[in-house]
Order: sequence, then C-alpha cells, then structure tokens
Amino acid sequence: MSYLQYYTGKTIIFLCSIIIGIPLGILTGVIYFFRVALSFPLNMYREGMRKFVETATSRQGDIWENHINRMEENKKFDRN
Repeated sequence: MSYLQYYTGKTIIFLCSIIIGIPLGILTGVIYFFRVALSFPLNMYREGMRKFVETATSRQGDIWENHINRMEENKKFDRN
C-alpha cells in the first residue's frame, strides 16, 4: 500500500463518516426534541393534578379538624 492509497483511504473514510454522522445526529436530535416536547406537558399536567388532589384531600381533612377543635374550644367557654 502506497502513501497515496493510505491517505486517500483515510480521507474517504473520514468524509463518509461525516456524511453519515451529521444526518444521524440531526435525526437523533429531532426525535429527542419531539419526545420531550410531547411528554413534558403531559408530565406537568400529571404532576399538577397529583398535587391538586393531595391539597384538596388534605384541606378537607383540615376543615373537619378545625371544626372539631373549634367545637371543643366553644365547649370550654360555654358556661351554660
């Protein structure tokens, strides 16, 4: 193998890897972008609904606990 064949082969392999690598990199980036762009809003909705349900149920329990505490305090101050 001569000097010219060696470097010509390396150059061809280098150019082919660039020609194949750039479109594959762009395709991978586009696929990942759409995956994130579609899943992010759904994840935010799911997380928001979970927190909303947790706070709604905890507030309901707090309302009853506050009511019971107020009734007990009224019994203490009720002198009749």
